[in-house]
Amino acid sequence: MFLMSVEWLDEAKTRARFQLPGREEWKAEHLDALMQVLAQIREEMSPAVAAEPPQLQQVQALHDPRYRTELHQFSGGSLFSFRHPSLGWLPFLLPSLERRNIVGFLEEQEATWKEIRRR
Repeated sequence: MFLMSVEWLDEAKTRARFQLPGREEWKAEHLDALMQVLAQIREEMSPAVAAEPPQLQQVQALHDPRYRTELHQFSGGSLFSFRHPSLGWLPFLLPSLERRNIVGFLEEQEATWKEIRRR
């Protein structure tokens, strides 16, 4: 869709310079492709994305996102896709063991919520 050159400014890959040749018109598909390229660049950068999520107070969570899930026919895992209004559909493939773990976590949260509501 477009050519983009990336130059790392240090060996630790904490800074990058990139150039986009001039484009007079940007369509949604151009921005989608650009976001994919930027995501690939970010994946290589230091520091890496944190292994743990930030505290809920530090982040604006997307409330009630649309999602889809289906059985992954080859691995037996679950394919979850969440719709982000800016980033589009984000797919995640969870192994079957993680599916069971998530079910357990959600059941615990439901029980806690029921207990809170009784008070």
